[in-house]
Amino acid sequence: MNRATAVMTVILLLCSIAAQGIPIPGILGRCRCPRTISNFIDPRIIKNLQYIPKGSHCETQEIIITTKSGKRFCVSPDAEWVKIIIRARKGSRSHN
Repeated sequence: MNRATAVMTVILLLCSIAAQGIPIPGILGRCRCPRTISNFIDPRIIKNLQYIPKGSHCETQEIIITTKSGKRFCVSPDAEWVKIIIRARKGSRSHN
């Protein structure tokens, strides 16, 4: 196989991966949260909690908290306080 054929094969392979939406390792894709924080946010000021599971758009799960003042924070799903809030919200939904 000559060099031109090898280069064309690699280009076609990369195009097919991109077309199928498979994340390329090391590239964040279309993640909404390039960085997360673990700082505690008082649950009384949380207006909305949005959970975005990992998928073809992003290799990691994302949690976006919107406060009553309108500020948005990407929080770490591994933070213990975040896990407690998610469990509490799931519990309150099942009783309604």
